[in-house]
Amino acid sequence: MVRVYYGDHFEHPSTHEHLTTPETFAKFANLFLSFLLMVGGVACAVIGIWLASTANEYNYFVDTNGLTPSILLISYGIGLFFFSSVACCATARHSGFLLGVIVVTMFLLICSEIVGVTYAFSYRDTFKAEVKNHSLELIAGYGSPGWEDNATEVFDRIQIDLECCGVISGPNDWSAGNGTPLATWWVETGQHAMDAPDSCCQTNSTGCGVSMTSSTNGTLWEEGCVTALFDWFDDQMILFVAAIVVILMFQIINVCGMYLWRRCIVHASRTREGRIKDNRYNK
Repeated sequence: MVRVYYGDHFEHPSTHEHLTTPETFAKFANLFLSFLLMVGGVACAVIGIWLASTANEYNYFVDTNGLTPSILLISYGIGLFFFSSVACCATARHSGFLLGVIVVTMFLLICSEIVGVTYAFSYRDTFKAEVKNHSLELIAGYGSPGWEDNATEVFDRIQIDLECCGVISGPNDWSAGNGTPLATWWVETGQHAMDAPDSCCQTNSTGCGVSMTSSTNGTLWEEGCVTALFDWFDDQMILFVAAIVVILMFQIINVCGMYLWRRCIVHASRTREGRIKDNRYNK
């Protein structure tokens, strides 16, 4: 089997006909897996950009920096795309050095992903507590002039999008007839003791929430927005973890494939060097 050494890498001649069947399979399998990871990196970056474009609407509600997970997702996607592209080049050029660097880098990336997912699960309860506490602060000032810029509009949009009402107890959070209301400004200063915002209505129209908290008759959403938001968050977390697990599986298989492919290259290089030494000795 004829191979040619090019300084830092070991190549076959110009065609692939000199590759054995296992070597051909290993090479193209690595190229295919690296391409899939490149696509996955682009998808992560696109999702991160979409999250960043919509994060400001929910910052008022959760009191967290919504751009932080978006930036992390974009950075992860760019990094995955870059290293997968280098892996493609290293596999195609039979570069043992580059393959070694990519194997180590991908291994560290896999470890960081596992740590990140573990941290996300451990931080979930803390995050929910922060969301609940800040939501209580936000509903207390709902409707007041200048209340956290346009937070009233954002709160309304969330109630419409998530089909929820209030924070914890649904319509009761807006009513003075069921103990102490959570929407203190809305009830006491805004003089809406028995009114719910129109965004609480199942069929949204102007004035639909007036005098409806005493008897909703199925016209208002019954679920609090914190519960609805947590349900949405848990659903998204499941999808996120499933996507990360799939990417991790491809990464692990790709790393193992690149490691074996690099061993083939190194073995071929040493075999060639040994033959050269034997030829010199025989002469």
